[in-house]
Amino acid sequence: MLPETPHETSHETMPPDKKSIAWLRLAYAFEFLLALLAILTLWSEVGGQGHLDMMPWYTKLVCLMASAWCAVRLTAGLVEERKIWNRRTLVWLSGLILVATAMAAITYYYHLHEDTDEQDSDETATAMNIKPPLTLSME
Repeated sequence: MLPETPHETSHETMPPDKKSIAWLRLAYAFEFLLALLAILTLWSEVGGQGHLDMMPWYTKLVCLMASAWCAVRLTAGLVEERKIWNRRTLVWLSGLILVATAMAAITYYYHLHEDTDEQDSDETATAMNIKPPLTLSME
């Protein structure tokens, strides 16, 4: 076994070369755009498109941007650190869970405050067809 150098034990981050930094930035940009689409689709499927339609645009924008940003930073923490589970990845994972919880709470709020279209009342007329009972005469 080779002895470890002090450089390897003192730093946990790997210094990427300049060529891989450009590719990582491009990959993170594509991941951010893909995360926006995936999170919006998941939110509309799980929370319901009707509830999303009632929300103001800036609420959806802030939640989508925050969750996509946390997802990209989580990926960056996984890629750029030597250990998979470290302080950086745990912070961004907890941020992602926190944003998802906020999104669920906002969706639940709009679920509770949606307009109901109840038009049933006592004045509603219903049609009924009543037939007299059949009588058999024995004469």
